[in-house]
Parts: sequence; C-alpha cells; structure tokens
Amino acid sequence: MPRAAMVKVPPCVCGVALSLLLSATARKSTAQVPLAKSPSDSLIRVGKDRSLSIDLGTFPTVEPYLAADPSNAAHLVAGVAVITKPDVSERSCAALTSFDGGRTWTRHDFPAKECLDPWVVIRPDGSAVLALISRSELLVFRSSDGGTTWSDRPISFGEHHDHGTLAIDTTRGSFGGSVYVVSQQIVRDTGDLERFAAFVARSTDAGATFGEPTRVIVNNLQMNPMNPAVLSDGTLMVPLSDYGRTTPGGDFAWLARGRDWVITSADGARTFSLPLFVTEACGRSFPELAVDASEGYRDRLYSVCNDSSFAHVYLHISSDRGERWSAPVAVNRGSGPSPYVRTAAIAVNRDGIVGISWYDARNDRDESKGKYRCQEIFFTASVDGGRTFLPEVKVSSAKNCPNTAANGQVAERWPAGGDYHGLAAAANGQFHLVWADSRDGIYKLRTATVALRPKANRGQKP
Repeated sequence: MPRAAMVKVPPCVCGVALSLLLSATARKSTAQVPLAKSPSDSLIRVGKDRSLSIDLGTFPTVEPYLAADPSNAAHLVAGVAVITKPDVSERSCAALTSFDGGRTWTRHDFPAKECLDPWVVIRPDGSAVLALISRSELLVFRSSDGGTTWSDRPISFGEHHDHGTLAIDTTRGSFGGSVYVVSQQIVRDTGDLERFAAFVARSTDAGATFGEPTRVIVNNLQMNPMNPAVLSDGTLMVPLSDYGRTTPGGDFAWLARGRDWVITSADGARTFSLPLFVTEACGRSFPELAVDASEGYRDRLYSVCNDSSFAHVYLHISSDRGERWSAPVAVNRGSGPSPYVRTAAIAVNRDGIVGISWYDARNDRDESKGKYRCQEIFFTASVDGGRTFLPEVKVSSAKNCPNTAANGQVAERWPAGGDYHGLAAAANGQFHLVWADSRDGIYKLRTATVALRPKANRGQKP
C-alpha cells in the first residue's frame, strides 16, 4: 500500500461520524439464504481451457481483469500485470483485446512504471477505459476503438492511490454514459492526521476527461474501496472494506474481524450516503460487487468474497438497494474437509444468471503446503437470484501450483495469481474467464468460456 508524502485534502472531502457508521450495523439481515444443488450437473457447459494466443514474455503474468462489450459478444478486453523482476519490484501492465470471443488477442503495453491493479470497462459504443496504479499514481487510459489503440497520455489523479477500479452508467438517466473511477487514497484531514479516503471521480465524455473528485472519509481505519456498480436509476454503489488499520507507530495491522459496507450516491458522485453495513464474514480478500440488470431481478445486489481462513467463498444478497443484506452463504460446497479457496469473482448475465468463479485447492490435500497448495478454477451459477446454485464445476484442466522457482516471490505475494481474476458476462449470455495459471511452472494466462443449457432457465421467477 503506498506510503509516500501526503497531500492536503481539498474542500470536497466528505466526513462521516464513526458513531453513525457503526449504527448502520443494526440494519444487517439475519435471514438465511438456502443453497441447494440441481439434480443435474450437465446444465453448466464448460469449454476447453486454453492458453491466451499471445506472447507475454518469460515473466509471471498475474492479476487479470476482464471486461465484455455489452453490445458485441465477440469483443473482450483484459488488463494484466507482468512481473519483470523476481522480487516484484519491477512490473508492467498491458491490455489484451479480442474481437473473436477470446480465440485470438492483441497486446498493448502501457508506459507505466511499477504497475499493478489493472482494471478495464467497455462502453456500449465499444470504446474502452483502463485504470491502473503506477507506483502510487492512479492513471486512466482510453481507447476509442475498443482496445486496438490507446491514448498516449493518460489522465493522472495524482499519487497515494491503491486498487483503482471502474464502472459505467449504462442507463438513460441524468448520469447515463458516465464513467466512474474509484480508488483508495491516502490523504491528510483538517487536523493533519493521515486518513484513508474513498476517491471517486466521474467522466461525462467516455473517459476523455474527469471532473473534480470527491473524497469520502468514513472513519480512521484503512478503508479500502472495491469495485463500484450502478443501479437502473443511475445510483452509484461503492463498496468499502475496513479489514486493516494503522497502528500508533504507523504500521499496518489486521483487524480481528473485518467489515464490509457500501456507500451510495444519487447525484453523480458529488455526495454520498452514510455507510450501509454488509457483513463481517469476509476477510483478507478483495470482495466483488455485481448488480442484476435483468427484468426479473432488477437492481438486486450481489457481493462475493472469501473468509479470513480461506475456507469459504461467501455470497451476500441485497434486494433493497444495499439497505439490508442476507447472511453469508457458502458457495463452495464441494471443497471438502480441508478447504482452501481464494480470489472469488462474480458476474451477472443478461438473463439474470449469477456466475461465480474461484481458485480451489480441493484436489491437493497436503495442508502442510499452506497457501502454496495446488489450485484449480471452479465455477457455479444461480438461475433464481442467488437462492440456489447449480453444482460447481471445474473449469481448469490441470492443477495450478504457485510455489515454483520461476514464480519466485510472485507466489508469496499472489498465491492465487493476483488479488482478483477475470470473469465477465458477454452480450450473448455466456461467461468468459481469464486467470493466472502456473501449471507449466510460471504464471501464464488461460481462458475458458462457460455457458448454461436452456434447461437451466426454466421456471425462473423473481
């Protein structure tokens, strides 16, 4: 996490009293959400997993994020990080673009030093926007041709950022077409104390320029914004995690129990609500938020994460715009008696089918390996708004064992190939996955397509 010289906070900082934030805890729903299995596992069809058809060199390639064009099922763009020095001190980022549904890809390298956290979105007109962190500087690049070429000069939002993410407002409301960039930024408040702010900026011209950002400080913890989402009326949802804090000596310390929240904005990210409580079940992971845009479950929110022991992939559901959330539901029911799971991802397709994928070590029972157990990618889906799930299926065709000489310290930093992997729902309803895989002794990218047979959609009701 960046720890450089601090910057002063402009007048747009939004302060929220910690006591008000804690009172939101009472909103948590105690209702249980059942997780049942379909009688047939043939409803999920997994395509052959394959190496990406592009040369990324002889370096570990990690942390892919994948976006699908909402108007063109064949158009995909991924952002990836390439680790060019064994101690992880040198890193670069690239965009990979496909116009044939992931069969072939082109590559574009960005002129960003010590780069991490690539995140990308595709607008309905086919243009793409990519955010990344260069050292601690948040940069945004734009491609008007969907990833074939990219802007030479990125937009810079300054330093002291971490985990930049993006979202698009695809509605026809007052803020329709907006591109939002969100990150954590270290700032100093009016008392000259170090704070961790949710940084949010909005673009009204497809990512070419951005307006004055808003910085939201909700408490004195190391609040980490996650990926935003937009509801059907244009309301912006920004998730927050507070699993860490700064000690009096200035060091980082894990909280005994992390918490997740969401803040909302109905005015284009100018002001934000009080934090709405989500859960205390997640820990030491990057939760992902998804919103359902289908007619049957419109605006239903889904948040997926793993717990601090890496034993469960948990799903949380909200049907009232984030006010109340379900109790955590363990999705990885087949992980066995000694589960080890990481880095869950979520996407919702045009039909309201919820897809969840994750790294799972169920087929490597050697617990002495700890976090270096060999893992595989698993996937499951819900056709009834998260109430029940189909039997989980294995997507990857071989074990991914991170602890290799070629991976070096990359395996220590990212034992599951990054803080996230790529899962996106294409315009035709199929799910595409891209993940970092070490089956050949070094992290390389692999991809696969998952689809549901028509039988899976029968009887779908809100």
